Amino acid sequence: MKNVMNKVIVAMMMMAIANVMPAMADNHRNVHSGRRDHAVVVNNHHNNHHHAYRPDVKSCTIKVSRHTPHHRVAAKAERIKGVMETRWNPRTRELTVRYDAHVTSARNIKRAIA
Repeated sequence: MKNVMNKVIVAMMMMAIANVMPAMADNHRNVHSGRRDHAVVVNNHHNNHHHAYRPDVKSCTIKVSRHTPHHRVAAKAERIKGVMETRWNPRTRELTVRYDAHVTSARNIKRAIA
């Protein structure tokens, strides 16, 4: 009985560590010269889901800080030349931006928003 209880405790500790570690890694990733970015590119979609007639259309997902109003970030993104569409996901606090890859890039979008 004691051996089973020890295994349960170890399993619970491992789950707790696995849940905390990504959050800890995320805290240090976005610090540049003492300031945190307001927006972070989470996923730059280089998949095979291209538009049939516009293969240069790409999208990227930007994680928005909870302290930054999402409508301001979306407005900044929409003002960038080459951006076609923005979609806000309130559950994940991510902004998906569709853009023309010949005009701009995910790096330029992130730089303009941050």
